[in-house]
Amino acid sequence: MSACALAALVAVSGRARADGGPPAIDPLRLAIECQDYGRTKACPAFLTGFVEASPLLLTSPRARAQVVLYVNVVEIGNVDRTHLRFVGDVRGAPATIEVDVDLDTRGTDDEQRAQLEPVFLRGVALYVAAVHPGAVTITITAPDGATAPARSTSPWGIALDLSGYGSWSGPYKSGNGYAEVALRQTRARQRFLGSIGANGGIDRQPEVSGVSFNTTRWGLRGHASYNRHLNDCYAVEVASSIWRDDPHGQFRFGWSGSLALEWDRYPSDDPRGNQLAVAYGIGYRVEGYNFRNVIGERFAAYPEHRLGAAGSIRRDKISYNLYAQLSGELLHPDRRYTLSGSPGVEIQVGAHIDLGLSMSVTKRALPEFLIPEDDPEAIGRADYAQSLSVEGSVNIRLHWDATNGIRNNRFTRL
Repeated sequence: MSACALAALVAVSGRARADGGPPAIDPLRLAIECQDYGRTKACPAFLTGFVEASPLLLTSPRARAQVVLYVNVVEIGNVDRTHLRFVGDVRGAPATIEVDVDLDTRGTDDEQRAQLEPVFLRGVALYVAAVHPGAVTITITAPDGATAPARSTSPWGIALDLSGYGSWSGPYKSGNGYAEVALRQTRARQRFLGSIGANGGIDRQPEVSGVSFNTTRWGLRGHASYNRHLNDCYAVEVASSIWRDDPHGQFRFGWSGSLALEWDRYPSDDPRGNQLAVAYGIGYRVEGYNFRNVIGERFAAYPEHRLGAAGSIRRDKISYNLYAQLSGELLHPDRRYTLSGSPGVEIQVGAHIDLGLSMSVTKRALPEFLIPEDDPEAIGRADYAQSLSVEGSVNIRLHWDATNGIRNNRFTRL
């Protein structure tokens, strides 16, 4: 163990029974809440295994738990920085304990467990000690070796995403594909991103009264952006995008460039994943259309601006999510604008009720396109011109979970 690590060695202990049998143990009841899963099996598989390995710990539903372990993950290259937040209601122990560990996502299960277990024990030790004072031994050791060699790292990353889907059922056939290559540089106070992508798809259906409902669609996209922190609260970004659609889509071509300023409440590496930000941007946009609109345009160029807010705040039993944006033409805001909002909340209500509420509303305006009536494919894909769209969801879960801490995975995936 390195860097003055605090090792918690949990041993079996308890009051001997009067009949001379084995000691009776009242285990600490612990619930594991995976708020992020990351790229390893750390949550819940490895953490649950650590609990099951000790007779002083018992996996418990949240309603009966003395300690709840909330797990969050930040992905850094091939490392998952895993944040463990213990929230307890145990007399003589802290209300919260927070510890971090870097897990090598390319390591074996045994290597990842060896990285995670000492940190888990370090966090849970004070709660176990409060319930069973003689069960925890604390040892402080010197770091292994004088110095640790610096790791070879790079702020550059490149990714190639390829995806596709296809189906065939007699005369009904469809398929689509997507490809994107992205290059990014990520540093503590600045980030660069560049990407080029393409998508395409076909749908083939029987004709109805001589009318074909077949579609062939494709699109090209390119984007580049650079942002830099001015201080811990403010950052600026310059960005540029280009795009093109097939002849039945909205755009023959398009380009936009913008400059934006953002204010943030939380640091960019907040270990709990919290975000609360407001941004304002101004830019210029050039568009060429496949169809003329009601004001006679096949081409438009105009300044635009946008105001946006994003929030994702999680405090153990309640999560708030919000995204809102108002964007539009700077000189003629009534001609082109988009107003959208997506609020959501997830609440653990009491011990046995989970409640989730979410909604998405978009109101937009743009000059109506004059799509020929003999182009059913273009008409069928003109949802971008609808002035209002609303989506919503409500989820309520009532649960009374087993309390024996036993796992049984038979027939769970069959």
